[in-house]
Amino acid sequence: MYKDKRRTGEKQEQSQEVERQLVKRLWPLLVALQQKLDRRLVSTFLGLVMAIVMHRHRNNGLLLSELGGYLLGAEHCRAGTKRISNLIHSQKWEASLMEDFLWQQGTQRVEEIWVQGERPLIIWDESVLEKPESLQAERLCAVRSRKAVRLKRIKPGFFNPPGGRPIFVPGFHWLKILVVGRTGSPRLAHMGWWTTRGAQQSQKRTE
Repeated sequence: MYKDKRRTGEKQEQSQEVERQLVKRLWPLLVALQQKLDRRLVSTFLGLVMAIVMHRHRNNGLLLSELGGYLLGAEHCRAGTKRISNLIHSQKWEASLMEDFLWQQGTQRVEEIWVQGERPLIIWDESVLEKPESLQAERLCAVRSRKAVRLKRIKPGFFNPPGGRPIFVPGFHWLKILVVGRTGSPRLAHMGWWTTRGAQQSQKRTE
């Protein structure tokens, strides 16, 4: 019983520390959201980011119902899911607000590195988000599957790997820009997804 209480206290302290760090990092964005959204939606946004940071997994994504459970507890997952839905579908804000925030953070990091007498480096990182089992999601386009390339490699002790042309699956193109210096952590300046099909189609050069 004593060990359980101690572990619970440690988890609460860790959660509070994560929340303090997030508020410090996201403060300009939270202020901008506060001017457009209800306070409850801003609180939902902060809790949603915190849940993603603490429970994210490289291979397994987080379902909306899972996020709702992390937000308000497993017994109130439906209410948490409803809050997330209200935040996402609110007409009072749009994604450009977050894009501007990321760009300002990247610009600030560039200026900090110059002040330190160093040369800032901009890392251009692009990939694809594969949705091989999806056909109904909006803005899907054909992307070259990197997972298929890995599966086609010849492995010791196995034979007859599939060959032929590159495999294309439904998905999205993905682009990210990072600002880095010789010291300090990287700073995200831009992240976006784009498609080559549909009404919102674009090209790599434009992006």
